[in-house]
This record gives sequence, C-alpha cells and structure tokens, in this order.
Amino acid sequence: MSTARLAHSSLPLRERVFSLALHLLQRWIPLLFAGVIGIVVADLIAGQTWSFLVPLVLGVPIIILFLRYPFLAVLVWFLVFPLIVYTEGDRPVYWMIHRAMIPVVLGLVVLTRGRSRQRQPLRFGLPELFMLFFLLYVVANILVLGKTRIPSLVHVYDRLFVPFCMYALVRLLAPSPADILRLMPVAFVSLLVQCGVSFLSWFRPDVLPEYWLHPGRTTGSLGSPAIYTSVLMFSTLLLLQYAVDSQKRWLRSIVFPAVLLGFFGVFFSFSRGSWVGGLLVLIGLLGLYPRAILRAAVVVTLVMVLAGGFFLQQEFSWASQRLENQKTAEDRIIIFVAGASMAAARPLFGWGYDNYNSNVARFTQNVGDIYYDKTHSSHNSTLTILAELGLVGFALSVLPVALWLRRSWKIRRLMPQAGLQGWPFLALLWLCMLNLFAVSSFSDIVSTSNPAGLALFWMTLGFIASLVDPYFERGQPRSLSA
Repeated sequence: MSTARLAHSSLPLRERVFSLALHLLQRWIPLLFAGVIGIVVADLIAGQTWSFLVPLVLGVPIIILFLRYPFLAVLVWFLVFPLIVYTEGDRPVYWMIHRAMIPVVLGLVVLTRGRSRQRQPLRFGLPELFMLFFLLYVVANILVLGKTRIPSLVHVYDRLFVPFCMYALVRLLAPSPADILRLMPVAFVSLLVQCGVSFLSWFRPDVLPEYWLHPGRTTGSLGSPAIYTSVLMFSTLLLLQYAVDSQKRWLRSIVFPAVLLGFFGVFFSFSRGSWVGGLLVLIGLLGLYPRAILRAAVVVTLVMVLAGGFFLQQEFSWASQRLENQKTAEDRIIIFVAGASMAAARPLFGWGYDNYNSNVARFTQNVGDIYYDKTHSSHNSTLTILAELGLVGFALSVLPVALWLRRSWKIRRLMPQAGLQGWPFLALLWLCMLNLFAVSSFSDIVSTSNPAGLALFWMTLGFIASLVDPYFERGQPRSLSA
C-alpha cells in the first residue's frame, strides 16, 4: 500500500468522506459543466440567439481567469458594483456582478482550491456557524411570518446570501499583502469616481443620469448617503495605511491628498449620520497615527475655511441648515419610538422579515409635544432587525462580529506593529466597521434595495477574519507568549 493511501486511511472518517466527495466534485463537475455548455451553445447557434451566445462564450475564459486568480472577483465587485447598483432596465450587469459572480467564484474556490496544499485547509468555526444559523433563521422567519414570501426570499439572496458569500470568499482566500496592494489602485479609482460623481451632482447635474441624482443629498452613484460614505471611508482608510507604509515620497504626495479628499467627500454628503461616522473614525485615527492626523486636520480645516468663504458658500450654508433642522430630529424621535414599540410587542421572533413598513403605522404616535405628520420607514438598522426578526435574529446577526472583535483584542500584541498584516491595519478595518455601524444607526441599510452596504460590511469582516484567524487554533490563541 502506498504512503499516500496509508496517510489517507489514517484520517478520521469525516475527513475521508469530505476528501472523497471533494475529489469526485473536482473530477466530474468540470466535465458536466463542459457538456452542459456545449449543449446550450449548440441550441443557441441553432436558434440564432446571438445576444445570449456572446456573453455565454465569453463566460468561459472569464471563469478560467477567476480560477487562476479568484481574488479578482473582489476587485471587480468593488470597482464596478457601486457604479451599476442603480441603473435602469433589466440590469443584466447587476445579475452578473452581484448575484452570480461572487457565489460562483466562491464555489470554484471550494471545489478547486479548498483542499490545495498551497492554502490552509477549510476551517470554519463559531462565527461562520452563527452566520449559517442566521441565514436559516431568516428563511424560516419568512416562511412562517412573511407576507410576500418570494420577493422576500429574493431580497435575502441579495442582502444576506451574496454578502455572506463575499465574507466566505475573502475568508478562504486569506488575501496576502500582495493582494491587498492590488486592491489599493481599485480603492483609489473608486474614491475619485465617487467624489467626482458627487461633485457633479451639485455643480453639473445635467451630465449625470437621473437615477444618480438625489437633490439635497450627496450619494455618488450609490443612491444612499450612508452607503456612499461607507464606500468612501473604506477606500480612504485603505489608502491611508498604504501611504503610511510607503517609503516613496512621490507616492505619498499622491495618496495623502486622496485621503483628504475622501474625508471631505464624507463631509460633503450633508448626512448627519455620515458626519458622526467620520468623526468616530477621526477619533480612532488619533490614537493610531496622532501626528499625521493632526497635520491633516490642520490642512482640512484651512481648505474648508477657504472653500466656505469663497467657493462653496451655498453648500456650507446648506450644511448649517442640516445641523439646525429641528424637524428631522423630531421625526427621528417619532421613528425610534415607533420602532422600539414594534419590537417590544413581539420581542422574541419579531413581525417577520420585510414586514416593518406594513406594520409600523399602528405603532406611530405623538411623543410628548412632538406630533407626527406621516408614517416613516425605519432609519435605524438595529431597530429594523429587532422589529422584524426579534431578539433571536438580532443575537445571531451580532454574534459573528462580537466573536471576531473579541479575538482581535486578544491577539493585538501578537501582531506586527506595521504593514498590511499588522495591528494598525486591523484597527483600520475595525474603524470601517465602526463607521458602518454609525451610519446604519441613522439609515436603514439592511432592508434597502441597495445591498452594497451589507456586502461591504461582510467583506470587511472577512478581511478581519483572514488577519486574525492564523493566530488561533480551535478558537484559542496559539501562543500568548509569542
């Protein structure tokens, strides 16, 4: 008997079954896929359906490209999806970039590289188990309490399943510093494009498509100030780490202005939730890079004073009105009380996924001297989860984040103190999460038609997990004395 067979026979039964199943899938799935593609192509040629034939044929080399470098799917999603999430028509690109690409590439990684010697074995733990339970719980919640089951299940696919696939893809790939460096130019381009779209929406709205225009707010191409500033903040913090680590002065002279532009773009959103998120990030950055942030704060203050005095007087006046607008603050009190009352009425399992708007009217009421003039949708993601899914759903959604936060804190002293695998970079990723939590406290990003915010949330957590997991074995730190 060969050494390989002896080693295989010594594995536990579960490992042998998994290995055999994976071997069969790796061997037969490509042949089955090739056969199906051949039949479909022949049928399309016979029917002269060229509009479907071209993307199908192009799909084969694209899949080969993803097989060679699967992290490309993350780069493509982050660069393209914010630009096409709000478009008109049937949105085939939306289907390809969001609904198909990430799950398909994840499947390819699991089938072809999951047990590769070059990569760590598949090792999911409690955080991923809670994510699976959460997904199953939401589906069960829809089947039992849902009023529109099929549309709600489609929403779950977009808002939960695909973001969870994004998390799993990043988690399994465990991006190397070289991969993160490839993400930097994508973040740079994304930041410039989003800021460019946002400025044009104020000064030259006629050159932009109507679905990118939201008067009184700055949303870039994402249709939501909260999601727009979250994408900006993710790009900005990545570039900040890149600039801090770079030894090339000319490169820092390009990247640092982009970082300042990113923070200015957050201010230019005219969203108070985004301002709170940006302020929390700045406070965190003061603890990580105090000298650099203080210098940057001086520059930004001078630029804003000059801009407010000469170029952007009308816009700064609007920002002042946003801060002083008492009506919107009163509306938020009405919204909070209505959502809290709705959650308290059914605390355990909630009113059902996607059922917030159809039930909140009965809980909307005057609060003291504040009178409500209309029923509002939820502007708080936490309230939405509590009202629709109850304490069970809320706990399952929070536990994966809480576990990775606890593990991050445990191994902070074991990590390098610089670089793209060090503690400062991990802290920046947690600042991205903090910003997402802040903006989602002022805007509902969990039940919106735009899934980019949730996909960004779980993608960021996937990066965090890929940095933290190598320091753990079976949920415990490998060595606290290292």
